[in-house]
This record gives sequence, structure tokens and C-alpha cells, in this order.
Amino acid sequence: MKFVEGEEVLAKVPNMDNYMKGRIVNAKGDKYRIQFEGGNEHTVYGDDIQPERSSRSTARSTTRKVVRKSPSRKSPGRQSPSRRRSPGRRSPARSPKSKLLSSPSRKLTSPITKSSQTSSSVSRSDDEKGSRTDSQSTMSELNDDISPDLIPLKMRIKDGSGPTRRSIRILTNMMKTERSVSTRLIDRAASLPVERKTIMYEYLTDNKERGFSVQREPDIEKLHYEKEVLPDSSTTMMRSSSSTSVSKEKNEFEFISKPQEFGGWFGALCLIILLPAAIILPQIACLNNKCSIDGYHLPKKWQSYLNLKAFGIYIGYLISIGLISLLPIGKLIDGQQSKIGRLQYRINGLLTAVIAIIVFGWFEYMGYKATDYIIRSVFKWSICGWIIGVLLSIGLYIKAGRSPVSMLNVYASTGNFIYDFWQGREINPRIGNLDFKIVLSRAGIIGMLIINLAIVVKSIQTTEYTSYKDLNATLLIACGLQIFYCLDALFYEAATLTSFKVMYEGTGYMLCVRSLLYPFLTTLASRYIFYQNVHQSGYMLGLLTVFYFTGYIIYRVSNLQKDTFRKNPYAPGSSNLETILTSHGKKLIVSGLWGQFRHPNYLGEIIMHWSIAGIKLNDNILMYYSAVCCTLLLLHRALCDNSRCKTRYGSAWEQYCSRVKSIIMKRVF
Repeated sequence: MKFVEGEEVLAKVPNMDNYMKGRIVNAKGDKYRIQFEGGNEHTVYGDDIQPERSSRSTARSTTRKVVRKSPSRKSPGRQSPSRRRSPGRRSPARSPKSKLLSSPSRKLTSPITKSSQTSSSVSRSDDEKGSRTDSQSTMSELNDDISPDLIPLKMRIKDGSGPTRRSIRILTNMMKTERSVSTRLIDRAASLPVERKTIMYEYLTDNKERGFSVQREPDIEKLHYEKEVLPDSSTTMMRSSSSTSVSKEKNEFEFISKPQEFGGWFGALCLIILLPAAIILPQIACLNNKCSIDGYHLPKKWQSYLNLKAFGIYIGYLISIGLISLLPIGKLIDGQQSKIGRLQYRINGLLTAVIAIIVFGWFEYMGYKATDYIIRSVFKWSICGWIIGVLLSIGLYIKAGRSPVSMLNVYASTGNFIYDFWQGREINPRIGNLDFKIVLSRAGIIGMLIINLAIVVKSIQTTEYTSYKDLNATLLIACGLQIFYCLDALFYEAATLTSFKVMYEGTGYMLCVRSLLYPFLTTLASRYIFYQNVHQSGYMLGLLTVFYFTGYIIYRVSNLQKDTFRKNPYAPGSSNLETILTSHGKKLIVSGLWGQFRHPNYLGEIIMHWSIAGIKLNDNILMYYSAVCCTLLLLHRALCDNSRCKTRYGSAWEQYCSRVKSIIMKRVF
């Protein structure tokens, strides 16, 4: 072999004519596996490999060997008063400053003989040749450090015999620059011109002036400028007419201040009433140890709605989750780049769930009958969750009035109280390290886990069995699948940091109330099976379990693929995905599951909910009520996300939609 493993060489990159510096990783015959600068590895034949040159040019090193020493200062040849010092005799490395500091030449008066003059001329001739070679090699080295724009054109277009250190260095720097550009943070905030910044934030600075720490993303602003305000934005000509600039400000202000989703302020007002009613009213059907719409009626006693003990327990439950989330236990993970930078999250949701299970087991072991109280108090807790959600959303709305502009939700900055209150003015509200959105999410998931666990324990306690066959397998499978869903969500909690809910959804009335009522909606099916003592055949249960885990695989694989791609699009598992580049630097995946559906994770979640609802399909809506609600929620979120992406990405999103036509399910939606 010409070269050995670990040797630094210069090799041709495939499909390129220039040589690059690399290190031999593996050698087999005349084939060498070379790792180039930047981490890329290629197989190169021995004919395309050259040994790495030394740090100094070969011309200079060879010349150094034959160059004679210059005559001493006392040489007669140096004493000629008429001879002027040759510029080439000065060392190229000597600076003008050192020349000025050198002692002045002395006047020499000794006579010069013919022989000494001859020998001096020979020495001088050899010295001048060596000096010229030295000067040329040194100048070539100096040119390596000079910018290509400063090198004369004649030298730049001169065709060299082979790759030089300078050409290799320039090519390497170009590749490094391209690599650094491609790996920049995708979700970085973009600065806006001063004129646009004044327009965009005018509606916020009318009431109170606040500084602009970080500019908001140019999502809505850029596209609106291109389509509405600047229809000829392909050119960069300035609008000189004052009337045109006034109309631009007016159009931009109207665009931002107008509610865009949920039917405007009137739709938001209706949803403020319908959301809690749609979740709380079905809970009444499960009062008095039954779960049926037959004989449905509202309780007449106010004690059935409000209970201070239940209210205090729910408040203590939320405070406990918030305090545990502040413990320095668990990984500290950076979230995605946002308008306010990277937020850090303490991933200890699974630890919180384990502590909650231990506390529940301790109360049950000590004889406090925690299972009976939990199942009996679900309706009261749903009322408490709604009240706490309203109070919390009001507090967050007031807090957002003192928050920096960069932390606000652009879709909830309309100035309309009802719409902004529904959407949430702030995306990630925090007090210190306490993140309200994460606490609400954990409260909903852990609450669902505890209620299902209480139902399982109660079912085992009330069953008189002599063997495992006497247990209600239908109830155990239904509750077990929901418990598995909760534990999976907490185990992959870090993957939710790149979700639509965490990154873009405002923390307002909608999110607060929905999260605090979520456990009571999703456990309706489990309580129905428990109270009605539903039994299903083993074959049907096995089929539904397979159906459930099929949806789970679609849900989890698509979520992990999206999370990995957003964190690092050039990771080994994401680099082979086919994507469409947007004008914002983001990439849209058009291969794998994301190449079949625009929201495969929503499809998987819908399949999981309907797998549990399919255990007992009859005329009682309570069994599949939660599946219907979750399906409607995910369908609306998909449409909302489609509208936002169309506004944000423009033509790139239209190209993506032409490639991936199905939103959730092919030929259906």
C-alpha cells in the first residue's frame, strides 16, 4: 500500500477536481476510506491521493539547502562605497520597523583588490539567486494569507500545475461556510426593518410602551407584505408616495387586529360557554353509581356542584405538580428556538407520575378509601377544574399585559378582549422556572392516569373471584390501554417540546380549561364499562388491542421522526428524508409517514381513541363520546395548522400540498 491508516493525505473528493485534506480511516488494496474535514467519508482510489505537503513550500526547503551563507559584514565586497544594498538581500521576514531600528551603515575606506572583487561578485551572484528563490517562495506563502480579491488578476487566472495549499484552504473554507449556513437554527427570530417594526407593533404601543428585546418571527408579516401590502414585492424599490405608505400601514394594522380563527370574537364567545358545558354535563350521567343517559337530570342541591374539600384537593394537586416540576431532578433540555430564545425544560413528568401513584397507594393502604373518593368526586372535580381554569386564564391575561412583546401570541394580539382571552395572549407564560403550560399538560395526563388506576383497584376490590378468570378483562384492557397512553406521553415528554401545542398555541382560556377537564372527558369510557359491567369476547378484545397498537405505532413513530428532524435535520435518521425548503429556512418532510399524510400523528391518536370506544358500540353515546370530541379537536387543529402554514410558507406549502394531498386519512379527509 502507498499509504497507511491514520495518515494525513490530500485526496480528490468524488465528482470534484480539487484535492482536499483528509485522514485515511481504512485501507483495502488500492481503495482507501478517507474522512475529509467536516466529517464526510468517501472511498478514493490510490491514484487520486497525494501525500500531505509540509507546512513550508518544497521550493523554499530545497533552496535553503544549497544557498550559501551571505558574506560577513567585514567582507571587502560589502565595503564598496559606490555599491548600494540590493533590495533582495533583505530578509523578507524583516519588517520595515526592524530596518529603521538597525544601525546606520558605516563608511568603509579599505581598498578593494581584483581577486577579492572577483570572489565577492561570485558570492553576490549566488546569493542573489538564492535570495530571489527565497523571495519568490516567501511571497507565495504571503499570498496564501491574502484575500483572493487582493491578488492580481494575472496571478489568479494563472493555471497551476496542481492543487496548492491555498486552493485547498479556500475550498475547505467554502465548504465550512456552506455547512455552517445549512446548519443554522431553523426557528431563529428574524429582524424587521424599522419602518415595518413600527407598523407591526403600533397596536401594542398605543397603551403602553415596551422595549423590543427580540423581533417576532416574520410569519404573518412577510407574507402579508408580499400579497396584500406589497403586491410587487419582487422588486426592492422604495415607495415614495405618502398616500401609498399610509395605506400600507392601514392594511397591516387591520390584518393584525382582525381575529383570524374560531369564527372571530363571536365564535370565541360561544366556545367559552360550550367547552366546559360539553365536558361537565356528561359527567352528571355517571352520578349515583351509574353511567347512563336514561333518567338524565341535573342535581338540585348546590352541594353536588361545589365542595370545598374537593376544591382544596384539586388545588393541592396542581400545586404539588408545580413544585415537583421545579425540583432539580431530571434532564434539563433546551426547547426549540423561539422569538424569546431557547427556553429550558426540566423533564421529570414521569417522576411526578410515580410520586402521585405512590401517594395514592399510601392513602389506599392506610384505609382512607382513596379509590371510592376519586370515583365519587369526578363531577365535583370537573366543576373545580373549570373554575380554576377560568381564574388562571384571567391571571395569565393580566400577566401578559406586563410581558415583553416578543413573548406574546401574534394570533391573540387583536385588542379584542374576548378573542384574546380565548386564545391566550402569551405562548409560554412563566414565573421564574415554573412553566404553566407544562404544568397544565402534566396535570391532565396524570389525572387521567390516577382515575383509571382507581377504577382498576375498585374493580378488583368489588369482585369476588377465586381465580383470575373472574376479573373483568374488558375493564382491565380498557383502563390498561389508557394507563399505557399516559405513561408513554410522560416517558416521551421531551418530544412534545417540538409540538404545535408547546411552540405555537397560546396559553389562555381554551388551553387552561381544556387541560384541567381533560382527565374527566377521556375516562368516560372506562367509567361506563365499570358501572355497566361491560364484557366483551376475547377475540374482539384482541382485535381492538391490535388496532390500538397499530395506531400507537403510527402516532409514536411519526412524532419521534418529526421531533428528531426539528432538533437536527442532518442527523443520521433524518438526513435521508425528502424535504421541501421554504423561504423561512424550514424544511417540510415529504417522505415516510409524513409523505402519506400531513398529520400522521393525528391519525394514530384517532385510531387509539376509537379502539377503546369500539369495545362497546351501542346507542349509549357515553362510550364513544370522548372519541368523538378528540376527533373533532384534532380535525380542527389540522385545519388550523393548514391555514397557518399556508400563510407562513406560501408557495412552498402549496407545493407540499400538491405532493401530500391527504390531511389525515386518504380519500376521507
